Amino acid sequence: QKAAQLETSKAFAKGFLERHEIPTAGYGVYDRVADAREALDVFKPPYVIKADGLAAGKGVAISPDKRDAEAEIERMLGGRFGEAGARVVIEEFMDGEEGSLFALCDGQRAVLLGGAQDHKRAYDGDIGPNTGGMGAYSPAPVFDEAMVTTARDRIVAPTLRGMADEGHPYRGVLYVGLMATSEGPKVVEYNARFGDP
Repeated sequence: QKAAQLETSKAFAKGFLERHEIPTAGYGVYDRVADAREALDVFKPPYVIKADGLAAGKGVAISPDKRDAEAEIERMLGGRFGEAGARVVIEEFMDGEEGSLFALCDGQRAVLLGGAQDHKRAYDGDIGPNTGGMGAYSPAPVFDEAMVTTARDRIVAPTLRGMADEGHPYRGVLYVGLMATSEGPKVVEYNARFGDP
């Protein structure tokens, strides 16, 4: 259960990534509307706002401007997702192509199972609100050999070491949502299960 916090709390996951120097977007965690709204001045659009807890694949908003971001913050912290939205994580927007890398883990080692790419936006052209998923395919071209090797060495292996060092070795399926950026792969989120794709 403690290892599953990688999925169940985005705030825990972001802190974990920071502690173990695993590449991800810059972020802040807020539980008050006023603080979250003020924090928007630190970030630039588009704004990425995430409910801290599980929200059935619908707890992420990418807001094109400050006004929309403020409305999303108020909805999330105002109870839209119940307890899952009691805190929000605001992140830097990462530009790149997103994919999901799957691994089976025994607490120390990981066997990579390959990757998939799912499409979350409701409408054609990658527009509209995020959904639980509109379709997926595998293998995904974003997972070339160099990307997989880098993700294994800079993300998956340090994740297993970090979880073991913190006293909750990770055993089971690790699903790493990655963004292929110009600086290499960065973690978008973790899931402690196979994804719907």
